[in-house]
Amino acid sequence: MDLATLSLQKVTEPSQSEDKSGHYVVFRIDRQRYALPLDHVIRAVRMVAVTPVPDAPNSMLGIIAMAGQMLPVIDLRRLFGQTGTHPAELQDVLLIVQIQDQTVAAIVDEVLDILELSSKQIQSPPAAVSQSRFLSAAIQLEDSLILVLDASRLLPNNDAGMVNGLTPLESPANDGGDDIKKDAISNRKDKVKHGPFKRG
Repeated sequence: MDLATLSLQKVTEPSQSEDKSGHYVVFRIDRQRYALPLDHVIRAVRMVAVTPVPDAPNSMLGIIAMAGQMLPVIDLRRLFGQTGTHPAELQDVLLIVQIQDQTVAAIVDEVLDILELSSKQIQSPPAAVSQSRFLSAAIQLEDSLILVLDASRLLPNNDAGMVNGLTPLESPANDGGDDIKKDAISNRKDKVKHGPFKRG
């Protein structure tokens, strides 16, 4: 086997690090359903008053105060480049998301479900949208398609300066033990489900 063939196999063969199985928070923006790994979602809360920030990037609606901290609020519609305006409403939901070492609030229309999925249920994005930097995978459920977002891409590089110095919200610890992992998953599921799970 030559070096070129070996290198190609290393690129194309799946590795354990690519295993995407786990729990996913499914939410809706307009008619499209999206998902984020539960590991990144701390909780879901009702929409609250957002304070605008001068010279903030277009995708950042402003900041909110939560648990004594200031959190940037991301408008996913603007981030995705969707045309038209959709002002934030009290019926909207804020997903509190951990992105790398920062915590942000993302506006969604409603949280639909929390799914436990195997790696076989999670596929690469469709070819038509595979170039999108926001997508990491897709979930095919019956006749519907759920787009899985890459949480690390929800904060554009040019927005990073807006959240420097903010301390991440406290999230459940996970030392790798099975019991601790189960407790952390249960804790996060409760904080999402006991929030504004659906529009009333």
